[in-house]
Amino acid sequence: MSAPPLSLQWRGRDTPLPAAAVAASGAVVAELRADALMRVTAGAHLRACAGREQGWLIVLGDRAELPWADGAIYLGWDDGVLVPTLAQPWPCADLLREPLRHLTNQQTGLIALLPGLVLAGPLPREPLDPARLASS
Repeated sequence: MSAPPLSLQWRGRDTPLPAAAVAASGAVVAELRADALMRVTAGAHLRACAGREQGWLIVLGDRAELPWADGAIYLGWDDGVLVPTLAQPWPCADLLREPLRHLTNQQTGLIALLPGLVLAGPLPREPLDPARLASS
């Protein structure tokens, strides 16, 4: 689910992107997983993808239903690429989208661009299964 790191410049956004996903790695994954499980059990409609070997979890959904975890990064869509809601890559996501798809061999699917990291994989289409999330 990841590609070689990229060296980009990041700038703060004047207006944050609407949150569409939240990403976590390392110790934060367990907290994000627990909150996502609680929300799905309560009826939230979330989707998720994970990079087990890299230790990443990305949960997608409506802004009001997204789980919370201290240290997680909220992401929004910027020209078909998920980026931090408060940061803007330079060059812009519109110019990076196709090179990132080529770099990650991901012609369709999810691409998340974070400072120093590109995560790519299939875009989850099915609702998050609480039993599967609890066991992962």
